[in-house]
Amino acid sequence: MNENNSPVNNLSQAGNHLPSAIIFDMDGTLVATTEADFLAWQRIFSDNGRQLSFDSYFPLLGRKSHDVVYQELQLNGDEAEKALHNKMRYFEEIVAEKGITMMPHAETLLKELKALKIPLALATSSRKLKMELVLEEVGLLEYFDVLVSGEEVIKGKPDPAIFILTAKRLNVDPDRCLVFEDAVSGVIAAKAAGMKCIAVTNTHEAVDLYTADLVISDFSALSLPVISSLF
Repeated sequence: MNENNSPVNNLSQAGNHLPSAIIFDMDGTLVATTEADFLAWQRIFSDNGRQLSFDSYFPLLGRKSHDVVYQELQLNGDEAEKALHNKMRYFEEIVAEKGITMMPHAETLLKELKALKIPLALATSSRKLKMELVLEEVGLLEYFDVLVSGEEVIKGKPDPAIFILTAKRLNVDPDRCLVFEDAVSGVIAAKAAGMKCIAVTNTHEAVDLYTADLVISDFSALSLPVISSLF
Protein backbone atom coordinates (compact mmCIF):
# COMPACT_ATOMS: atom_id res chain seq x y z
CA MET A 1 0.00 0.00 0.00
CA ASN A 2 1.26 3.46 -0.87
CA GLU A 3 2.66 4.90 2.34
CA ASN A 4 1.63 8.39 1.24
CA ASN A 5 -1.98 7.30 0.90
CA SER A 6 -2.31 5.09 3.96
CA PRO A 7 -5.85 4.07 4.88
CA VAL A 8 -5.08 4.85 8.51
CA ASN A 9 -4.22 8.44 7.61
CA ASN A 10 -7.48 8.78 5.68
CA LEU A 11 -9.75 7.43 8.42
CA SER A 12 -11.39 10.80 9.06
CA GLN A 13 -12.45 11.02 5.41
CA ALA A 14 -14.19 7.67 5.48
CA GLY A 15 -16.91 8.57 7.97
CA ASN A 16 -19.05 5.65 9.04
CA HIS A 17 -19.23 4.12 5.58
CA LEU A 18 -16.85 1.24 6.17
CA PRO A 19 -17.56 -2.49 5.86
CA SER A 20 -18.45 -4.28 9.08
CA ALA A 21 -16.03 -7.06 8.11
CA ILE A 22 -13.59 -7.86 5.34
CA ILE A 23 -13.14 -11.32 3.83
CA PHE A 24 -10.06 -12.36 1.87
CA ASP A 25 -9.53 -15.20 -0.54
CA MET A 26 -6.10 -16.76 -0.06
CA ASP A 27 -4.54 -18.30 -3.18
CA GLY A 28 -3.66 -15.66 -5.74
CA THR A 29 -5.17 -12.87 -3.63
CA LEU A 30 -2.93 -12.72 -0.55
CA VAL A 31 -0.35 -15.37 -1.40
CA ALA A 32 1.39 -16.27 -4.66
CA THR A 33 0.60 -19.97 -4.66
CA THR A 34 -0.44 -20.40 -8.29
CA GLU A 35 2.82 -21.94 -9.54
CA ALA A 36 3.08 -24.45 -6.67
CA ASP A 37 -0.58 -25.35 -6.98
CA PHE A 38 -0.32 -25.86 -10.74
CA LEU A 39 2.77 -28.09 -10.43
CA ALA A 40 1.06 -30.19 -7.75
CA TRP A 41 -2.07 -30.64 -9.87
CA GLN A 42 0.07 -31.44 -12.90
CA ARG A 43 1.61 -34.34 -10.98
CA ILE A 44 -1.81 -35.58 -9.85
CA PHE A 45 -3.12 -35.52 -13.41
CA SER A 46 0.00 -37.36 -14.57
CA ASP A 47 -0.52 -39.99 -11.85
CA ASN A 48 -3.91 -40.62 -13.42
CA GLY A 49 -2.74 -40.79 -17.02
CA ARG A 50 -3.73 -37.22 -17.91
CA GLN A 51 -1.74 -34.21 -19.05
CA LEU A 52 -2.41 -30.77 -17.62
CA SER A 53 -1.22 -27.61 -19.34
CA PHE A 54 -1.35 -24.25 -17.61
CA ASP A 55 -4.11 -23.15 -19.98
CA SER A 56 -6.16 -26.16 -18.87
CA TYR A 57 -5.32 -25.52 -15.22
CA PHE A 58 -6.36 -21.86 -15.34
CA PRO A 59 -10.14 -22.53 -15.18
CA LEU A 60 -9.56 -24.64 -12.06
CA LEU A 61 -8.43 -21.61 -10.05
CA GLY A 62 -10.74 -20.97 -7.12
CA ARG A 63 -12.40 -24.38 -7.26
CA LYS A 64 -12.37 -26.91 -4.43
CA SER A 65 -9.80 -29.69 -4.75
CA HIS A 66 -12.57 -32.18 -4.02
CA ASP A 67 -14.52 -30.91 -7.06
CA VAL A 68 -11.49 -31.09 -9.34
CA VAL A 69 -10.75 -34.67 -8.33
CA TYR A 70 -14.37 -35.80 -8.68
CA GLN A 71 -15.36 -33.81 -11.76
CA GLU A 72 -12.17 -33.50 -13.81
CA LEU A 73 -10.44 -36.76 -12.92
CA GLN A 74 -13.69 -38.64 -12.23
CA LEU A 75 -12.28 -40.28 -9.14
CA ASN A 76 -14.29 -41.27 -6.10
CA GLY A 77 -14.00 -43.20 -2.87
CA ASP A 78 -10.52 -44.34 -1.89
CA GLU A 79 -9.05 -43.23 -5.23
CA ALA A 80 -10.29 -39.70 -4.67
CA GLU A 81 -8.97 -39.60 -1.12
CA LYS A 82 -5.59 -40.87 -2.30
CA ALA A 83 -5.44 -38.17 -4.99
CA LEU A 84 -6.33 -35.46 -2.47
CA HIS A 85 -3.70 -36.75 -0.03
CA ASN A 86 -1.06 -36.83 -2.76
CA LYS A 87 -2.01 -33.36 -3.99
CA MET A 88 -1.28 -31.97 -0.54
CA ARG A 89 1.96 -33.94 -0.28
CA TYR A 90 3.15 -32.69 -3.67
CA PHE A 91 2.19 -29.12 -2.77
CA GLU A 92 4.17 -29.33 0.50
CA GLU A 93 7.22 -30.70 -1.35
CA ILE A 94 7.09 -27.91 -3.95
CA VAL A 95 6.67 -25.20 -1.31
CA ALA A 96 9.59 -26.65 0.67
CA GLU A 97 11.73 -26.54 -2.47
CA LYS A 98 10.63 -23.28 -4.08
CA GLY A 99 8.98 -21.35 -1.24
CA ILE A 100 5.96 -19.06 -1.54
CA THR A 101 5.58 -15.32 -1.11
CA MET A 102 2.91 -12.83 -0.19
CA MET A 103 1.36 -10.64 -2.85
CA PRO A 104 2.74 -7.08 -2.95
CA HIS A 105 1.42 -4.82 -0.15
CA ALA A 106 -0.78 -7.61 1.24
CA GLU A 107 0.64 -7.56 4.77
CA THR A 108 0.62 -3.76 4.87
CA LEU A 109 -3.09 -3.78 4.10
CA LEU A 110 -3.80 -6.44 6.73
CA LYS A 111 -1.84 -4.51 9.37
CA GLU A 112 -3.71 -1.29 8.66
CA LEU A 113 -7.13 -2.94 8.68
CA LYS A 114 -6.26 -4.76 11.90
CA ALA A 115 -5.25 -1.43 13.46
CA LEU A 116 -8.72 -0.12 12.60
CA LYS A 117 -10.23 -3.11 14.43
CA ILE A 118 -12.18 -4.23 11.37
CA PRO A 119 -12.89 -7.98 11.73
CA LEU A 120 -10.96 -9.96 9.14
CA ALA A 121 -11.73 -13.40 7.76
CA LEU A 122 -10.21 -15.73 5.23
CA ALA A 123 -12.45 -17.87 3.01
CA THR A 124 -10.55 -20.21 0.73
CA SER A 125 -11.52 -23.08 -1.52
CA SER A 126 -8.35 -24.81 -0.34
CA ARG A 127 -8.48 -27.63 2.18
CA LYS A 128 -7.75 -26.84 5.83
CA LEU A 129 -4.30 -28.46 5.80
CA LYS A 130 -3.19 -26.38 2.84
CA MET A 131 -4.73 -23.21 4.28
CA GLU A 132 -2.84 -23.61 7.56
CA LEU A 133 0.42 -24.54 5.81
CA VAL A 134 0.29 -21.48 3.56
CA LEU A 135 -0.70 -18.99 6.27
CA GLU A 136 1.99 -20.27 8.63
CA GLU A 137 4.59 -20.30 5.84
CA VAL A 138 4.09 -16.59 5.09
CA GLY A 139 3.22 -15.51 8.65
CA LEU A 140 -0.32 -14.25 8.07
CA LEU A 141 -2.25 -16.50 10.43
CA GLU A 142 -2.34 -13.93 13.25
CA TYR A 143 -4.38 -11.40 11.27
CA PHE A 144 -7.62 -13.37 10.92
CA ASP A 145 -10.52 -13.60 13.32
CA VAL A 146 -12.27 -16.30 11.27
CA LEU A 147 -10.90 -18.99 8.93
CA VAL A 148 -13.12 -21.01 6.59
CA SER A 149 -11.80 -23.72 4.27
CA GLY A 150 -13.40 -25.34 1.25
CA GLU A 151 -14.09 -28.54 3.19
CA GLU A 152 -16.67 -26.74 5.32
CA VAL A 153 -19.18 -26.22 2.53
CA ILE A 154 -20.77 -28.69 0.13
CA LYS A 155 -20.63 -26.44 -2.91
CA GLY A 156 -17.51 -24.48 -3.78
CA LYS A 157 -17.11 -21.16 -5.55
CA PRO A 158 -18.84 -19.81 -7.67
CA ASP A 159 -21.55 -20.93 -5.25
CA PRO A 160 -21.83 -18.29 -2.48
CA ALA A 161 -22.00 -20.84 0.38
CA ILE A 162 -18.47 -20.23 1.68
CA PHE A 163 -18.98 -16.48 1.93
CA ILE A 164 -22.41 -16.82 3.54
CA LEU A 165 -20.93 -19.19 6.14
CA THR A 166 -18.06 -16.77 6.77
CA ALA A 167 -20.45 -13.84 7.32
CA LYS A 168 -22.43 -15.97 9.76
CA ARG A 169 -19.30 -16.78 11.76
CA LEU A 170 -18.36 -13.12 11.77
CA ASN A 171 -21.89 -12.32 12.96
CA VAL A 172 -22.18 -9.71 10.21
CA ASP A 173 -24.86 -9.23 7.54
CA PRO A 174 -23.56 -10.21 4.08
CA ASP A 175 -24.34 -6.78 2.63
CA ARG A 176 -21.95 -5.23 5.18
CA CYS A 177 -19.05 -7.45 4.05
CA LEU A 178 -16.30 -6.64 1.58
CA VAL A 179 -14.54 -9.48 -0.24
CA PHE A 180 -11.11 -9.41 -1.87
CA GLU A 181 -10.76 -11.94 -4.68
CA ASP A 182 -8.55 -12.70 -7.67
CA ALA A 183 -10.55 -15.43 -9.46
CA VAL A 184 -13.66 -15.15 -11.60
CA SER A 185 -15.41 -17.88 -9.62
CA GLY A 186 -14.66 -16.04 -6.38
CA VAL A 187 -16.03 -12.73 -7.64
CA ILE A 188 -19.22 -14.45 -8.80
CA ALA A 189 -19.57 -16.14 -5.41
CA ALA A 190 -19.07 -12.90 -3.49
CA LYS A 191 -21.66 -11.02 -5.53
CA ALA A 192 -24.11 -13.93 -5.27
CA ALA A 193 -23.71 -13.71 -1.48
CA GLY A 194 -24.81 -10.08 -1.62
CA MET A 195 -21.36 -8.72 -0.73
CA LYS A 196 -19.22 -5.97 -2.18
CA CYS A 197 -16.16 -7.28 -4.00
CA ILE A 198 -12.81 -5.83 -4.96
CA ALA A 199 -10.94 -7.93 -7.51
CA VAL A 200 -7.15 -7.91 -7.79
CA THR A 201 -5.62 -8.68 -11.18
CA ASN A 202 -3.00 -11.08 -9.83
CA THR A 203 -4.15 -14.07 -11.90
CA HIS A 204 -6.88 -12.75 -14.24
CA GLU A 205 -7.19 -9.82 -16.58
CA ALA A 206 -9.41 -6.93 -15.51
CA VAL A 207 -11.86 -7.67 -18.33
CA ASP A 208 -12.51 -11.11 -16.84
CA LEU A 209 -13.30 -9.64 -13.42
CA TYR A 210 -15.84 -7.08 -14.63
CA THR A 211 -18.61 -8.21 -12.24
CA ALA A 212 -16.59 -6.97 -9.24
CA ASP A 213 -17.49 -3.59 -7.73
CA LEU A 214 -13.90 -2.46 -8.21
CA VAL A 215 -10.88 -3.94 -10.00
CA ILE A 216 -7.36 -2.99 -8.90
CA SER A 217 -3.87 -3.97 -10.04
CA ASP A 218 -2.57 -4.39 -6.48
CA PHE A 219 -3.33 -3.36 -2.90
CA SER A 220 -1.29 -0.14 -3.15
CA ALA A 221 -4.23 1.40 -5.03
CA LEU A 222 -6.43 1.28 -1.91
CA SER A 223 -7.36 3.87 0.70
CA LEU A 224 -10.20 4.03 3.18
CA PRO A 225 -12.09 6.57 1.08
CA VAL A 226 -11.92 4.15 -1.86
CA ILE A 227 -13.22 1.30 0.32
CA SER A 228 -15.90 3.42 1.99
CA SER A 229 -17.19 4.62 -1.40
CA LEU A 230 -18.53 1.10 -1.98
CA PHE A 231 -20.84 1.26 1.06
